[in-house]
Amino acid sequence: VCWSDKGGNYMKKFISFSGGVESTTMCILYGKGAKAIWCDTGAEHKEMYDRMQLVESRLKELHKGDFEILKIKPSVKYKGEIYNTLEEIVVAQKFMPSPAKRYCTRQFKIQPIDNFLKTQGECELMIGFNADEQFTREGNHEMVSTVKYTYPLADDGYDRADCEAILNIHGLHPNFPIYMSRGGCRMCFYKSEKEYKAMYFLNKSEFMEVLQFEKQYQDRRKKTYSIMGGGKTLTHLAAECEQERIFLGEEEIIRLYQREIKAKTCGAFCGR
Repeated sequence: VCWSDKGGNYMKKFISFSGGVESTTMCILYGKGAKAIWCDTGAEHKEMYDRMQLVESRLKELHKGDFEILKIKPSVKYKGEIYNTLEEIVVAQKFMPSPAKRYCTRQFKIQPIDNFLKTQGECELMIGFNADEQFTREGNHEMVSTVKYTYPLADDGYDRADCEAILNIHGLHPNFPIYMSRGGCRMCFYKSEKEYKAMYFLNKSEFMEVLQFEKQYQDRRKKTYSIMGGGKTLTHLAAECEQERIFLGEEEIIRLYQREIKAKTCGAFCGR
């Protein structure tokens, strides 16, 4: 999948990597001689960081060392200060991302990757839409004039089932826990109440870290701002979870919250 300029020189190849099904499949099929790009928001679940290490190790073996995951750190300026993590800037500006103000994707995923690509000269970026998906070949991530954006899975006819089959062959299916069905950010506003409950029961230590984060970004006004919206805080949710534990019992709780939840990912580089 290399391509060349008019002089016949091969361009650098990059893969937009999220750790999910499609992007990992691209690393298997097209990763030899390429570098995957992953932007670390600093707000990822521990499972995502573990996933990065596993995929890079396995893919280096598969491609005989000719593969690498570049881990890019964002650098966002706010009131003269530079912030490198999403949670830090949320606390600093007392303003959570939301479906209407989704600055997290733009400032902590798209822009850092675009800024990196601008330093690479003419190059190719592979994006993991599969053949099942309806998508346009233009979007927020297609802004760098020196980059050729390609969609090899769609172009080569690989659908979601094909991708999952390939991952299972190589033992690299993500199989993330239920509370990560919408992506890697542990405080994502797209997570449902049920997903946050699943995090409480299946990964309470991380839930409590997110709960403390939610307390940090409250401002001086009397209104309470919650990650989930609607006014219900994670503190309230934790109290509800303890009531459920009393009435349902530990085994029923685990069974209930390990069921599959249909996901809505935040798009761009988050869910691919």
